[in-house]
Amino acid sequence: MSQLKLLWLNAGAGVRLIIINVAVFVLLSIPLSILHLMNMPSPDPDDFIMKQLGLSGDFIQLLSKPWTLITHLFVHSGLTHILFNMITLFFTYQLFNQRFDDKRFLNVYFVSGFAGALMFLFSVNLFPLFSGNAHSYSAVGASAAVMGVLIAICTYRPQDEVMLFGVFKLKLQWMALIFVMLDLISIRSGNEGGHLAHLGGALFGFFWAVNMKKGTDIASFFNKAQAVFSWKPKRKSTIKVVHKRGKTDEVYNLDKRQKQKRIDDILDKISRSGYDSLSKEEKALLFELSKDK
Repeated sequence: MSQLKLLWLNAGAGVRLIIINVAVFVLLSIPLSILHLMNMPSPDPDDFIMKQLGLSGDFIQLLSKPWTLITHLFVHSGLTHILFNMITLFFTYQLFNQRFDDKRFLNVYFVSGFAGALMFLFSVNLFPLFSGNAHSYSAVGASAAVMGVLIAICTYRPQDEVMLFGVFKLKLQWMALIFVMLDLISIRSGNEGGHLAHLGGALFGFFWAVNMKKGTDIASFFNKAQAVFSWKPKRKSTIKVVHKRGKTDEVYNLDKRQKQKRIDDILDKISRSGYDSLSKEEKALLFELSKDK
């Protein structure tokens, strides 16, 4: 349990989001699989969960279930859906984290998700295609949020290159264009509301990057909502009254800094290669230092 706690504390915000999304998917899927085996009658349990956690296209239903503005970002409709989203999220987080910290990542991620939700809501209520049946449409998944972060970093650093499939280089500007074009082309293939939501997230990511180049973070208002995603443990006060240590303040503070540097190096190694990559000495030292906290 302590190993899992350490891994959680030292995982970046993107990895934490992946863990949460996968955990939600598993927790919802197992009961649904059991109900499926029991041949449960209507209402379909899948439909029930979508109605309770998914974002309805009907503004009246949204007002009665405001939590769905958040929960729909963590619910996925199938294994392929969550697999593609989480792979893209991991890849996108690595790109974004090279330039910005976790706080800005979470700002862009969630505000992009909300922008995608608004695009979905207005689309199913305004476009003739949906013919006044907004209540029959719902949106789930992290796609709009992930899309927003991807387009944000691609717009901010368009000339940067990535190795696609480890085979050939591709500039971020072209990768962004490919993702946007895929959604535009796919609108006629079904899931129209979902593709429009992706484009809403992408649109916010684009404007965020344009403003960020000018020094303005238009998603900074989301900072206050981030306490639950804070990836650094709260530090205890550095002010202590020392009675038992037979050291001067200078020597004590030096030892403390050296210990902190050592534990930081170990935690960095866990973040890069996992807990099992630690030597026995490093595991023992980490255990001893954690008892002193």
